[in-house]
Amino acid sequence: MKLTSLNQIEEEGETLEGEWQLDKFHELIYRERGGKKEARLKGTLIEAEAGALVFSATVKESEKKTTTGLFKLTGDWRIDRKNRVVFEVERKFEKKDRLTFQGTWELGPHYEILYSYETARLRTKTKAVHQLVFKGKWDLSERHRLAFLIEGATNSQLRFRGAFQTQSILAKEGEIRYQIGVEIEGQRRLQTLTFFGKWKISRDLELSFEIEYGGGEKRTLSFGGTYFFRDDTSLEVKLKARDGKPLGVEVIFTREFFGKDGRFFLRLRKTLEESALEAGVRLPW
Repeated sequence: MKLTSLNQIEEEGETLEGEWQLDKFHELIYRERGGKKEARLKGTLIEAEAGALVFSATVKESEKKTTTGLFKLTGDWRIDRKNRVVFEVERKFEKKDRLTFQGTWELGPHYEILYSYETARLRTKTKAVHQLVFKGKWDLSERHRLAFLIEGATNSQLRFRGAFQTQSILAKEGEIRYQIGVEIEGQRRLQTLTFFGKWKISRDLELSFEIEYGGGEKRTLSFGGTYFFRDDTSLEVKLKARDGKPLGVEVIFTREFFGKDGRFFLRLRKTLEESALEAGVRLPW
């Protein structure tokens, strides 16, 4: 028995028609259509990759020999309308098999996605908690969308529905809070994702937020916006999305944010008076 490049099971040279399913214990199953056996292969989830789901399975090669090895299903990672993680198994000339992950997930220490699930052993009546780790980078540039680009992917994104937690952000606090609604095991919950970093604004009014992902790796998100000075006390920037529409949130730079460099604050004001009131959006991946 082997897994073909088309994500089908082949046994003794014959392709077994079936579909992939994920049961409540997060065991991966290949069910044969019209076959005598309900399931031909069962596997344990191991790793999430860009465009693939890696699992471990024990395969019977002969009457006397069985082997356990790693297999890889190819497909696409997605987020459904309930902000649940979904893997769509690639199939030729067929509708993709859709595997929905209904457990909990959270941000890791380096802003990776940690998906947790529980398995149970019926014989020993014991349970264990496992995790799938999604490594990648975040983008906050779309209105009501939070995008995650999986490491190694060129354009595949997990796109969550949500919004900034507050309409006003103090730059000196160095954080962005994003709130989303997630359905977990049939119940809807609010989940807050917090990104820590440094807000920066240049002399020519370029606004950015720098996130450190760990190991010295940093990523800078640049934002466009409309700028307003409030007397000589603060600069307010109403952020704009990648498409130029308002993001619905503003960042406030108080004079204290610039510390002892009060002249820089005044130069920004002069630059604003001499230029247009808006700056462009530059958000490279």
